[in-house]
Amino acid sequence: MVSVIIPVYNTEAYLEECIQSVVNQTYRNLEIIMINDGSTDHSGEICRKWERLDSRIRYIEKRNEGQGITRNLGIRLAAGKYVLFVDSDDYLDTGLVWQVRSRISEQGADICVFSYRYAGKENTEWPLEYKTAQAVSMKESAEPLGHLMPLLCNKMFSAELVKRGDIAMSNRICEDLVFNAQLYARADRICFLDIPLYNYRYMREGNLSTSYDHYFEVRQSVDELNKSFQRDGHFEACWMQLYEVSFHIFKDILFRLKKRSDLNVPLEVKNQYADFFSEFKGCLNQWFSKYLDLELQEKSCVLAGSYNLRVILHAMLLDEDFLKEDYGYSSIISLMCDGAGETLSGCSAGFKNAYRKRCVEQDVNKTFCRSANLQKADYIVIDLLDEIYDLVEIREGCYITDSEFLQELHLRELNRYARLPFLCEERRRLFKRYVPHFADKLKQSGRPIIIVKNFLCERHSVYYDRSEEYPQADAIREQNRELEWCYRQLSECLPDAVIADASEFAELAFTHGDFSFGCKPVYYNCGYYQRMAVKISQCVYDRKKKEVIS
Repeated sequence: MVSVIIPVYNTEAYLEECIQSVVNQTYRNLEIIMINDGSTDHSGEICRKWERLDSRIRYIEKRNEGQGITRNLGIRLAAGKYVLFVDSDDYLDTGLVWQVRSRISEQGADICVFSYRYAGKENTEWPLEYKTAQAVSMKESAEPLGHLMPLLCNKMFSAELVKRGDIAMSNRICEDLVFNAQLYARADRICFLDIPLYNYRYMREGNLSTSYDHYFEVRQSVDELNKSFQRDGHFEACWMQLYEVSFHIFKDILFRLKKRSDLNVPLEVKNQYADFFSEFKGCLNQWFSKYLDLELQEKSCVLAGSYNLRVILHAMLLDEDFLKEDYGYSSIISLMCDGAGETLSGCSAGFKNAYRKRCVEQDVNKTFCRSANLQKADYIVIDLLDEIYDLVEIREGCYITDSEFLQELHLRELNRYARLPFLCEERRRLFKRYVPHFADKLKQSGRPIIIVKNFLCERHSVYYDRSEEYPQADAIREQNRELEWCYRQLSECLPDAVIADASEFAELAFTHGDFSFGCKPVYYNCGYYQRMAVKISQCVYDRKKKEVIS
């Protein structure tokens, strides 16, 4: 039997649809526990009506105490083998319980995580980025914790797991974050089902996640999360994943306050942005300053490198506005050589995407070489992944990068120019010629430099525990060997640079098969981006520590 726990509070407009979606499940062996948490609308009448109609429904009324306490009561009352939480303003696909229960049972798991939709005008699906083909255990790897979604409604739990831990939820916002994380740590196995079966009304008025006066409570929830792992003796083993979870909760709140115009955040709350930022950074500093340089959160960066590097910096910065400039989709040779002048003027007019247009224009106009103001940055961050693209020789001494973005324009006039592929002696000669000029420009700024060693992915997968090599894996490895040579040349020119690489988490270096821009060796996955962001902070911290000692 599956116990479905539905806390109810003033959701009369959505409650009928919610209850109907539960009672109509194709899996019939249900116990439906509906707890009215002191509603002041007609929710109670609707619940009583359905209690009379379906003998599987158990209805309880109580005074208003909050969603966390209400869910705790539901857990104590539950008699099923598995527990599913449903918010009373959401609704289920009719096959949810059948499919999720089958998955959790087949894989012998304590938790099954499944995907969901944002219910609204567009019904946007929210697939699982992190998933494994076989159930995994936190005792073997803490990786699932770093991708934890702080939701209860997209998980089915073993009732034994939930009850034996004696874990209770608070009424704070993100109360399910602590609950989920503690259950992850105690579960023998966690499995995944990437089918959107739950319909989540995130934008409903009155939803706790959009109750902005509760946002300062997020720090309390994150503190409780980290304290619980510290108390249980698991913090040291899981600190990296706990940082990733804590960081992304804070970043999501800050993003809502600053960027989400659709949320109608009150002006008085928006005006507290600096206070929120300071509070959240202080929390990260309290828990993780012995591992990472958290001062990076208030340092500005200039980027010269690939799309991957841009995503990594977005995953590193609580506020992405600290990424002041970025010069992407361009070889160092192209960045530093003579300009194309009028030869390709207006070539980027066909772009609708402003970022892609800017990248091409910067490459064609040699903006980095001519006008990049590196002195205004606190750090300069580089990778060399864009060296893989052909160079187009516009005239002697003038090259542009035939990047993925430039290729989108299908410019016929480029066909008349000579090309230099990545793997040829002439490219090596040009790289050795231009990389010292590039390094000199960076050193003249007087700013610390971070080299991030990103390479082409040799493998791809939609699962984190199963991957396969690309058919052209041998050719990719050859390109990666050449990239290693390029990184070595750059490092020799910048001996004081901090170098971050993925050698410690090579298992994450694969392309996610469902990546929005396509399954290509030039892209990584969310886990890699998160981990490399942490790695950069670690490397900067270690460098500063060595400097203090010396």
